Amino acid sequence: MMKIIVLGAGLSGMIAGRELSREHDVTILEKEDHTGGLASSFAIEGQYIPKFYHHVIASNAYTIRELERYGLMKETAWKRISMEIGISGRLYNIRNPLDLIQIPGASLWAKFRFGLFGLYTLFFMNPDTIPDDKAAQEYLYEQCGKEATDFFWWNLYGRNKFNVPLEQLSARQFAYRLYEKEVYEKFTFPPTGIQGMLEGIEKTLKDRRAEIHLNTAIAHVDLKGKKVVLSSGKTFHYDVLINSIPMPEFLKVAYGLPEAYAANLRRIRYCPAVCMCFATRKFLKKGVYWMNLFGERIHIIIQHSVLADKYRDKISWVIRYGGSEEDLNKSEDEIKKLYVQDLEHYFDNMEIVWFKIFRTPYAEPIWDKSYTGYSPGYETPTPSLFMTGVQVMFPKIRDQNTALESGYEVAQRVRSHFP
Repeated sequence: MMKIIVLGAGLSGMIAGRELSREHDVTILEKEDHTGGLASSFAIEGQYIPKFYHHVIASNAYTIRELERYGLMKETAWKRISMEIGISGRLYNIRNPLDLIQIPGASLWAKFRFGLFGLYTLFFMNPDTIPDDKAAQEYLYEQCGKEATDFFWWNLYGRNKFNVPLEQLSARQFAYRLYEKEVYEKFTFPPTGIQGMLEGIEKTLKDRRAEIHLNTAIAHVDLKGKKVVLSSGKTFHYDVLINSIPMPEFLKVAYGLPEAYAANLRRIRYCPAVCMCFATRKFLKKGVYWMNLFGERIHIIIQHSVLADKYRDKISWVIRYGGSEEDLNKSEDEIKKLYVQDLEHYFDNMEIVWFKIFRTPYAEPIWDKSYTGYSPGYETPTPSLFMTGVQVMFPKIRDQNTALESGYEVAQRVRSHFP
């Protein structure tokens, strides 16, 4: 039996710990006062609500398997969602040709190419045929045309997602994002929420005598001496270390990495995110789940209650990704004021009952076209150190399904090296 330490109690770290706790002594160290990472929830009026937007798509095999494992998929209703684009105070349904042709700022030909490309992604696109180092802009110019790319995809993906030019971003990773078919796929949200899955994983870990230490500040990780030292002075020795925390945080405390490997890890950049979760008496727009805004401070509006209409009020999220680093240190009231200003461009009779602000500097890696040249894999030059989390999952997209998959995969890698 080995001593295994997992850094981070997000989904990937929790799954890796749970799987390896079948055979080994597992300890999970988490700096926050809760598990789940970006998949964690908060409680209000006796109900759990995800801090950042979460849903389940019919193709999310790992997520569905975990939810079924803990009996959380009973009475789950699947829906096809409505997705709209917001421009200058008006929303347009991109699945409705009559709405699509009315979108201002682009020619009829550009709108046709945009719609045609959408059909291509549904039936013909194969992301694995796209070279790793091909730029999203080059790929989209070929497939969608320059005008449609510069108008639609710059706003949807370059500006709103990363605030990085399309010519720098990976075409293959972009294609995998579209390959999820979110516009046409069925969505759901389990009646008991994502929190039930986290509680189930925690219970399994504790039943197997694995330890979860919350509020742990790490002073340093001695990779050669195989020990993790906390700021409190407490020391954990290990045979295997699994890192699931963002690379900048890991590099602050890790000592003994080969310099060339550490230099590659330092090249990984992350996109931040600021999210305002809020309640209104009525839906902002009935039946619409997902809204992408062009030219606004906020980028996405998600009406959670379209999938989970079980709360006293209607729950929504607004999220800002690329550029949100300028909001990370603002007060909650400042963020609310700025984000509500954008919301009021589209919904003039909105009454906010309550709001909560959540933020992270590490929403996901910025998948540039050179990412495969410096990205970490599960295995590292240090035999006792393994990596997991979305940072190792290129070209797959960042979501809870990918995080769960990476937890399973790293557990298998550890078993293969230490049978």
